[in-house]
Amino acid sequence: MAARTGQSPSVLSDAAQGGHLPPLEIALAYAEACGGDRTEWERRWRAARAGLGTAPAPKRRWPVLAVAGAAALALAVAGALLAKRLVHESPPSDSTGHSSRFFADDDVFNQRHPHPRAAPDSAQLVTGLLALGRVEVRTGEASPVVYRATPSTPTYAVTPRKHLGPWGANPFEGVGFPWDASWKAPPERQWTVVITPDGRSLECWRAQVRDGKPSCEWGAVSHTRGSSVSAKGQATGSGLSRLAGLITRADWKAGHIDHALSFGTPDNNGQYVFPAVTSDGKGQGRWREGQFIWLDRAYDIGADTSLTPYERVIAKALQEYGAFDVKNSEQFTFVSEYGSKPPGTKEDYASLEHVKFAKYLRVGTIAPTS
Repeated sequence: MAARTGQSPSVLSDAAQGGHLPPLEIALAYAEACGGDRTEWERRWRAARAGLGTAPAPKRRWPVLAVAGAAALALAVAGALLAKRLVHESPPSDSTGHSSRFFADDDVFNQRHPHPRAAPDSAQLVTGLLALGRVEVRTGEASPVVYRATPSTPTYAVTPRKHLGPWGANPFEGVGFPWDASWKAPPERQWTVVITPDGRSLECWRAQVRDGKPSCEWGAVSHTRGSSVSAKGQATGSGLSRLAGLITRADWKAGHIDHALSFGTPDNNGQYVFPAVTSDGKGQGRWREGQFIWLDRAYDIGADTSLTPYERVIAKALQEYGAFDVKNSEQFTFVSEYGSKPPGTKEDYASLEHVKFAKYLRVGTIAPTS
């Protein structure tokens, strides 16, 4: 929970003790980590504070303990439920997107980063990034398709059709590749990701199905219960999983993204920083894969009435979790799960030109976790 909220374990423990009403920021972080609604828990917190403020002075001790204790009890129960869920939860068993997160809770994509290192040339990097053209969320048929296999899904031996030499050894060697007869390979030049019952992510570039058997042009193997860095092969230029930073159906349905995003830019050079482990950039570009972007909290999202619902969701994600540069791309683009639609859109590319990036977007790096 400390990793999810960015708060220390001692602060969270103190909030659940019941001796006093915790600060609003701590209460909201605690509740949100447990899947609670921020608006509802802020209402409850303010009601509790009002109860404390109106309690008669001679009898203040018991109302204080009662109100604070009730709030703490609710937080403690929510925390216990969260702990139980984190221990027993497995990846979704179908393609409806029941889970909005991939990878272990301490993975860099599942943590807030309150103190990123701002780059000295942050302003120039932002200017160059936005000068490349439109800022978009890639959705619909322009995104990776994610399937979730069951123990009964047939498996096949898969050898990449191309690039086996330049891209290294076969990442699917010794790995049974599940494929259900009802699944369809996406259009040309797209990724297919199959999550196995044990949590592995088999990431397949240009999947084809012939005589009911799948094949891939190339791909990678990652683990949804481990690190976002691919264990075998390569699915992004940075060496990170194709699922890293992917916006899921569950994210759009919840109206809130509970993880960092990923993006691509055509201005990457051949260097990289954490969490990237390699780079497919070339030339003299200013960007290193793995670099971090975020929206400054000086930008009041709630006060910006010009934002559409999906723009608001993206803006909040960039303020709370930020985003990582994971690959070369034709333009500055975020990626959403295949077939998903941000609220209020119909196209496969949802514009993000009105989130005021130019003034509030920042660029920097994240220090590796110890």
